[in-house]
Amino acid sequence: MKIRSLGALAVTSFALTLLWLGLLVVSLVRSGLPGTFDQMLASLARPDPLYYLTYANATVLTLVVTALFAGLFAYCEPAASGWSLIGFVFVPVYCLLNLVVYLGQITVVPQLVALQQVSEYQAVATVLLRMTIQQWPGSAAGIFNNLAYAILGVPSLIYGGVLARGRGIVRLGGVLLALNGVACIMGMVGVVLQNSTLSLGSLAGGALFLLALLPLAAAFLREGASWRAQM
Repeated sequence: MKIRSLGALAVTSFALTLLWLGLLVVSLVRSGLPGTFDQMLASLARPDPLYYLTYANATVLTLVVTALFAGLFAYCEPAASGWSLIGFVFVPVYCLLNLVVYLGQITVVPQLVALQQVSEYQAVATVLLRMTIQQWPGSAAGIFNNLAYAILGVPSLIYGGVLARGRGIVRLGGVLLALNGVACIMGMVGVVLQNSTLSLGSLAGGALFLLALLPLAAAFLREGASWRAQM
């Protein structure tokens, strides 16, 4: 992979992440946070285009980030072949989990909402919806989503550590990427331990990842690969 292509993937990831944040803010402003499960069901019974756009964007973002980490594997492999390969093993797992969660919101969830309106299926559909709605606190989908980012935290930590050995702006990107990995892993630990403070690690990891993309994109787009020779 050409270094400029890796830079383009970093820029695309940054843009799609900003779009996701924008869609989330607009959704919250328009509808607010559902206070009860019935309110959540009522909002899902009439999903607007914004709902589908949000999860379609999240799906594309997952694929672009997967490609970005594949590129980081190729980029870091000459400097740390063994660790780079170990990190890459986790990337397809992250991709699969997130695709199941995000695509499920626009395929499985609407079908379950429709079944929930049928009296004979109502009880079963309600239980399944509590498990599959990503936005509902404690849902299996939400846990899998956090788990996906914790899994991606492993290659983030590895590739960030390799990049942090470089010089210039790529070092900053590497440090931020590694910190993102630590934060996402701690976020999953918080979910498991039901610790609200630690669970914020996933949000902090998202912010650190967004910040890491800027120096990485700048470095890769300039084709600044001379740092490899310093390792």
